[in-house]
Parts: sequence; structure tokens; C-alpha cells
Amino acid sequence: MSHRAVSSRTAEGGSDDAARPTASRRSLLGAIAGATAFPFSVGSLAHAHANPDADRDGDGLPDGGEADGSLERAFADTFGEQFEGLDPERRDLLIDVRYVEGTDVSSGTKASIERLFRRQGIYAQWLDYPDRYDREAFERRYGSNARALLWGGESFYRTEVERLFRDAAIQLIVVPGRAHPDYSGLVYSPVTDALGGGEDGNVNGFSVGNRAVVADRDDPREERRLVLHELAHLGLCHADDPDNRGVMGSGDRIDLTDREWELLRRRVDNVRDSSGYDVLFRPCLREQWLDD
Repeated sequence: MSHRAVSSRTAEGGSDDAARPTASRRSLLGAIAGATAFPFSVGSLAHAHANPDADRDGDGLPDGGEADGSLERAFADTFGEQFEGLDPERRDLLIDVRYVEGTDVSSGTKASIERLFRRQGIYAQWLDYPDRYDREAFERRYGSNARALLWGGESFYRTEVERLFRDAAIQLIVVPGRAHPDYSGLVYSPVTDALGGGEDGNVNGFSVGNRAVVADRDDPREERRLVLHELAHLGLCHADDPDNRGVMGSGDRIDLTDREWELLRRRVDNVRDSSGYDVLFRPCLREQWLDD
């Protein structure tokens, strides 16, 4: 685990993937697309528009899978007793957590995250994937690069996460972070780099809305703050209100504001991989850097 000081790991504004307005439209698009293709497809958008009633209870879980039990069986088969089942009368949020060998999230953080979400009307279930990924093989193929982990046809997300789970849960990948002495315990994000943020683009974690990566942390408070911050990006952007003391603002409180919880409750269905929510990543990046 990294023991690097919290203050030196935090990007500008106290946010893990914060950035400064230095990028051109072209440089940001290049960072997102790389040398291959955009991380979204016309098919994903077409699917979302062609199936307007596929999720009547608003939690992002496909109604067909809920009705016939196939979704529950798949999660129960993989996650065992961790999985508490689905309830069409509540807003479920399944958090599918993947670990590289040598990383972990404390039981206190897991319980705290579930408690915070459930208190706010979102029935979060923390689900530790049963297998750990071999560190040497993982770092050789993906490293600590957000692009290699979260988007693109050959990313960890596309090649390792089962399709059914991609469309029904938010994925959280826990990695050791970089070994480079200047960026120890951080994750490199080409998007943040293009926007002039982080430490030369190196950050604590990065989210693409319905999936995120975080670097392993020792400090319990920093771990909870980082995990909640990246999970909240499922439906929230960074706060620009200087009085926001929650994890989307200054980070003084391990919580969200009442308004942020209200927005997040309405946006839980962003978990769906076919929603198109990850188009140019999150609306906050698109609005701030591409629409002006």
C-alpha cells in the first residue's frame, strides 16, 4: 500500500480527478480516444433510446432480469452470500469491486459506504469479486493508466468484466498505483493530463460514471473519502461551491450534501452500460470542456 501524504496526492481543488482549464477541444478528444476509437458507440445510444421502458423502477437494473430471476441468479452464483437479492420496490445499487493482488478496502469503509447510501434511500450492496487479479500480469497489460483500465475495446473493463455485470452494477477497480517515485500510489489519467490537472495527470482515482478506478490507500479516512468520491461520480460532478464540505467539494466531511443525494437518487440508473452515460465520460467533463 502507498503511504504517501494525503495533501500531496490530492489534485487541485481537493478533488481526485480535478483539472485546470488549459486543454483545447482537440487535445481532450485525443486523450479520450487515443489511437483507437471513442469509448462509446452509436449502438449504446440506440439501445438506450430503443428501450425506454426497460427499467421501470429507475434503478438501472434491466426489468427482464429482475422479473425472471436470471439477474439475481448470476449475482448470487458469483458473489454468494454477499449478495442480498433485488427488490423491485427499492432503488438497488450493486457495487462490483475488483482487486489487484495486494490491494484491499477495509471492512469499515465497506460498511460506511453501504450505510451512507442506504440512509439516503439507495440500497447499496458492496460485492467483492471472489478472484484477485495477478499483480504482475495485470500491471504488464494495463498498468495504472485509466484509459487502459476503463475504456476502449481492449480495456480491463471490456475484456475482464462480464457483460451482464457491466449492465447492472457499478464497477470499482482497486489498484496498487504507480511505482514511479514522483507519482507513487497514483493512477495516470490522460484526460486529467490533457486538462492540466493532477500531478502531471496523476490522480488518486478516476471515474467514467458507471465504472471507476481508485489507488489503494492505508489511511481509513482517506480511503472512505476517495471511494465515496468516485462512486458519487455515478451521477455527480465536482462541486464549485466553496461552502460544499462534502467529498465532491472540500472533502472535510465524508458525505454528500442533501441536494447531491437527491440528484444521485435520480441518477442511479446510470449504472447501465448501454445508457450512453459514459459518452465523453461524464456530463461535467463534456459541459465544462467541450460545449463552450
